Amino acid sequence: MDERKSGSGQVEYSREKRNTFLYLKKKLNYKVPQELQERLKEQTKIVNVIKKALKSGPKTVPEISKETGIDTSTIFWYVSTLLRYAVVEIVEKTDDGYLKYALKESK
Repeated sequence: MDERKSGSGQVEYSREKRNTFLYLKKKLNYKVPQELQERLKEQTKIVNVIKKALKSGPKTVPEISKETGIDTSTIFWYVSTLLRYAVVEIVEKTDDGYLKYALKESK
């Protein structure tokens, strides 16, 4: 059942009905393509590897690349995205001109 009446007489809808995406997914019988699922898994894996590398302290993109075995252009792209969403922060600039990144502290 998608709706019920609360004690105050107001109609309350289920979580699925309140969440437009879930509602349409069920209504349209939408299945997430396998390729998209695999890409999301890979992206999540890379983000977690970068976070793990930064847990031991601030690092530059080349240092993260060396530690993780992922090429520098991929690391740079992900670190830029993590910076954009405030997951990491720039903590210093090295003498070579590289920026050092660290995980942003949770408040």
